[in-house]
Amino acid sequence: MPNNERVTLKVKPGASNGQGWTTTTASNGQPYSFKYSGGHNDNGGMKTKVGDGTATIALNVDAEGRYGLSNVQFKDDAYSQLSWSPSPDMESGTITDINTQVETAHYTTLVSDAQNGNTIIPCDPMIGNDPRGPCAEIQHHHAHY
Repeated sequence: MPNNERVTLKVKPGASNGQGWTTTTASNGQPYSFKYSGGHNDNGGMKTKVGDGTATIALNVDAEGRYGLSNVQFKDDAYSQLSWSPSPDMESGTITDINTQVETAHYTTLVSDAQNGNTIIPCDPMIGNDPRGPCAEIQHHHAHY
């Protein structure tokens, strides 16, 4: 059976580790913090088994009129299992995993801050497709930019 997750990403300026928040550095060198909720383990992840059909993550940014989803990038997606489809308002979109190959991949959500010159804030979880016996997974992986 396909797995479809709903995930919300919250972003705020400044460093704030703990209680699910992770600090990252924006393209302008300033610290921001992000927190994923929903999905596998309530941290933006997804876990599914190869052959169970296409799986999706409906991703929303808690925008507050300030933040937008600039892009989603994929790393370690050796079999091109993953794709990103943004909504026109750039506050939501869908990550699709065709789920036909075993792999563990990562995605980075690039968030823009309209109140700070559209600086880009990298917020990064992980995706993986396990063999039919086990499963596919999307989790956070902290990238360094």
